[in-house]
Amino acid sequence: CPEGAVCRAGVCGHVIQNPIMQGNHPDPDVMRVEGPDGPTYYLSHTVHDAGDLPLFRSRDLVTWQRLPQGAFARPRTAGDSYAINDAHYCALWAPDLTAIPGGYLLGVSAMRFAGAQRPCPAYREDGGVYQSWSPTPEGPYARADHPWEPIPAGAHGPSCPERGALPRSVDYVSDDCQGTWCHHIVRLDGEIWRDPATDRWWLAYAWYTNDPPRVDWERSHHGEHVSLVELDAEDPFAVRCDPDVAQIHVADPHDAQLHEALAASCDGCGEMLAFDRGRQRERIQRSGVGWSIAEGPALFRRGEWVYALMSGSAWDSAWYHVFWVAARSVEGLAWDAPGRLTGRLLIPSDGMSFGHGAPVLAPDGETWLYVHHRLDAEACRTRGDCGRDLWISPIDFIDRGDGHGAVHIAPRWPARPGEVFVPAR
Repeated sequence: CPEGAVCRAGVCGHVIQNPIMQGNHPDPDVMRVEGPDGPTYYLSHTVHDAGDLPLFRSRDLVTWQRLPQGAFARPRTAGDSYAINDAHYCALWAPDLTAIPGGYLLGVSAMRFAGAQRPCPAYREDGGVYQSWSPTPEGPYARADHPWEPIPAGAHGPSCPERGALPRSVDYVSDDCQGTWCHHIVRLDGEIWRDPATDRWWLAYAWYTNDPPRVDWERSHHGEHVSLVELDAEDPFAVRCDPDVAQIHVADPHDAQLHEALAASCDGCGEMLAFDRGRQRERIQRSGVGWSIAEGPALFRRGEWVYALMSGSAWDSAWYHVFWVAARSVEGLAWDAPGRLTGRLLIPSDGMSFGHGAPVLAPDGETWLYVHHRLDAEACRTRGDCGRDLWISPIDFIDRGDGHGAVHIAPRWPARPGEVFVPAR
């Protein structure tokens, strides 16, 4: 084995104790870039003061080096909006790094303004997802010679007259569902993903119902949901300009069958299971109506199965957790699709909660891992200390005897003591 690595069952790798990065690194995303000497990994995460998104680099997923410049490489003033080309941004959250033909794409959830904000206002669920390009994974993204970037997620406006009838983000901050279907407003947690089996591209994202709710369906499904929409394979920046484009509602946090399936998926899987809990252990209400949350989608394929990992409940609660759904096709991930598999991945315990991360192949090219954040929920609740450090958890596949083989993801309680083995190349 290489220096510093150990051998486990004939496999070289690193044995680690979490966290792999201390400090505040919420909502991490990891991009794997293949090279002649093996993969290189790039990581970014949420920032809360409208600053630049940090970029980190690693060869082994264990040791990370912060790059000298951030993703956008612009000057900034702490607390004020961040000027990128012709717009101004606050609340830069949940970055998404993706290799696309001819370069790299960075998506970010943000509040977008036409003018400078001094200071940034509070987030009011009125932002969107905005996308930028770079010829290199290390940026800068949204270069000066691309002054139209970052662009709102959606079909390309000038070339797509149907854009307003398709999933899209708002041009500038504006709340509620814009007079259309709520799942057509891409609000946050965008992830662009190519299915390696079909070469189809998809955008996974979270969206909100109107608040206050305006119709009966919204009153019984009030909150944050997860959907997918197919992208243009020739231009993964854009939603396919087709009124019949594939759109898939993947997670409804009010879905009673989802709750029952998650609780029944293993012994102990009913522990700390909720989609509607807040920082002070309360059941969240908005406008007098119960509000539930599913967010942070991330997709990967393993063999014949496609998986979506998502998080539930408020990020600053002790109930924040990660669950999964799986199917043999992307369309099969729909919340009401027959034969869809589901279960829990990261279960909160001991005052700690876990969520919102990225599945990534280890350097061996075979082992799946999940890079995510951890919150000391009790410190957050009692002292307002809500920093989230960076963890890595194995994604282990087990056979539940249902005839599908080892395709179910094993549940984990990361707060329990234990080592993590990260295979090397």
